[in-house]
Amino acid sequence: MRNSEVFRTIKSLLGGLAAFALSMRFNLPLPMIIILPIAVYAGVYMLAKPVIKIGSLKLSDVKGEELKSLMKDAYEDLEVLEQAGKKVQDPIVRKLAIELYKSGISIFEHLQKNPEKIGLARRFINYYLDTAAGLLEKYQKLVSSRVRGASVEKAKLDIASGLNVLTRAFDQQYERLMQGEIMDITTDVKVLEQTLRSEE
Repeated sequence: MRNSEVFRTIKSLLGGLAAFALSMRFNLPLPMIIILPIAVYAGVYMLAKPVIKIGSLKLSDVKGEELKSLMKDAYEDLEVLEQAGKKVQDPIVRKLAIELYKSGISIFEHLQKNPEKIGLARRFINYYLDTAAGLLEKYQKLVSSRVRGASVEKAKLDIASGLNVLTRAFDQQYERLMQGEIMDITTDVKVLEQTLRSEE
């Protein structure tokens, strides 16, 4: 059970217990003593549901089932990148985690505006993003294990190297998605230059 789910359950239980205590204190009828805490538990549980959000993009605002499905898959991976960017002590690995997180957010915001490009991003989400999260999780396990030795240090260096490769992969993915816009800009500039030449 993830931390957010544990906190959600605890909040709901506390709400239900408070409702039970209040209904006992005010000597409510037995059916109310049973129903009120259950209703409060269910209400708090529903209200405490976490909002799945990538950058400024909420899952509830996303249009299209395919993008919603991809976003759900990517949400936990991006969360790992974000947390690593806050917690990792090594400045190089932390910087790489932050870069990967920001690139991932940019890609998703672009997909929200251009849902027809989802097919181009499938490999990014299913492989590159998942690999980045996996490497950072392994790195954090190595650090928290406090085991020292040449093989552990080499594994940390290998992870940093892999993250560096992934930053390039993320940038290439974003560039692929932006290809149409880049071509439009180039065309606009050429047309502008031709128009100015024709007026000379």
